[in-house]
Amino acid sequence: MKEWLKENKWIFVGGIVIVAAILTPLILFMVRNHLDEDTFAALGPVGDFFGGTTVGLLTLASMLFVIASISMQRKQLDMQQDELKMQREELAKTREEFELTNKTLTKQQFESTFFNMINLHHNLLKDLKGGRQYLEDINFELSSRYSTNVNEFWKNKLYSLKNNDRNKFNDFLLSMYLFEKSNDQFKDRLENMIRSDIHNEIDWNKSFIEAIQKDINDAVHMNEHLKEDFKLLDVDQLIQRISLLNYIYEYLNYKHHEISVTSYSDFTINIEEIYKDIKSEWSIYFLKKTREETLINPLYSLKKKAYENIYKEHEEQIGHYYRHLYRIIKFIQDEHFSNNSKENEKEKKKYRGILRAQLSSMELLMLFYNVVYSEKGEKFKETLKGTNFFDDHLVESKFLWANDKDELAALK
Repeated sequence: MKEWLKENKWIFVGGIVIVAAILTPLILFMVRNHLDEDTFAALGPVGDFFGGTTVGLLTLASMLFVIASISMQRKQLDMQQDELKMQREELAKTREEFELTNKTLTKQQFESTFFNMINLHHNLLKDLKGGRQYLEDINFELSSRYSTNVNEFWKNKLYSLKNNDRNKFNDFLLSMYLFEKSNDQFKDRLENMIRSDIHNEIDWNKSFIEAIQKDINDAVHMNEHLKEDFKLLDVDQLIQRISLLNYIYEYLNYKHHEISVTSYSDFTINIEEIYKDIKSEWSIYFLKKTREETLINPLYSLKKKAYENIYKEHEEQIGHYYRHLYRIIKFIQDEHFSNNSKENEKEKKKYRGILRAQLSSMELLMLFYNVVYSEKGEKFKETLKGTNFFDDHLVESKFLWANDKDELAALK
């Protein structure tokens, strides 16, 4: 009852006013017999008064009913708004559930396709002759092919020097000719001493060997007959001979490498020290500059040429393998996992990690070379750039070239 009165107080008050307006004249009419004639006659102005006041009361009641009606309508509107709000919340929950269901189904479809592609990758690897060993063999071939390219590069540099600066070219050839002669005499001297009866009486320490080498080197450079013989040599034949010298091959291809001075393995010289006795400073600079371009900081063009040649020879076997890996990465990168960019990238990184876990260290290394040094790997390179796909999983000690780590850094 209290709740009803609270909700309908204006209707209740309006009803009381109406009842009072009706009962007042009726009560006066009913008690008229108890009044004298003059008193009753005097009720005329009173009636006019009550008539005026009753109309006012009825008007007031009407206003109260209007207020009550407005209050009820406001409550109904509030109820409708609450219902609409509840409906919106239900719709939002339904939409979230639908989106979650759709997201789950989409992810299941993605994972189904993704893992099927992973299985196909393993099948492609099995189809390679020897499996992962096939990639090991290609890596070895790549190293050999690069050495061949270095020899060609070295020979071309000699011809380029011949065409551009004849004086420096002659100076360099003479230095290398005398260097070759001094080394030949040095080896002969040591071998004769080793075979001699005084072998056990000689202290074969480093200073003793260096002293012999210096004496022979000075004697060779002072030998005018050798310089005259040099002038009679055919230049092209000399270039061919110098380009094939084992000392130069080792110097341009290997760092901290030791080569045998004689047929006896006890006597070796570090490849970096072998040219210290060359008299021509410019010749030393020319050799060091070439070594910089082939070993210390190899030219990109040399590395690319070596890989492209190997790839073309084995494209029929490995082309499909690398194209499929590219498609797996592209499939991951094109997928939209979340509207949140960080969450989206986190999911992509997870699947890239799953793929990477399927690859051996040699597979990763050869994939890296395919991406960086192959024309057909350029799209792959753009797709991987900024993903840090290789992370720290490449073994730097296995790199063929010293500046591979710079190429790797550019991909991160």
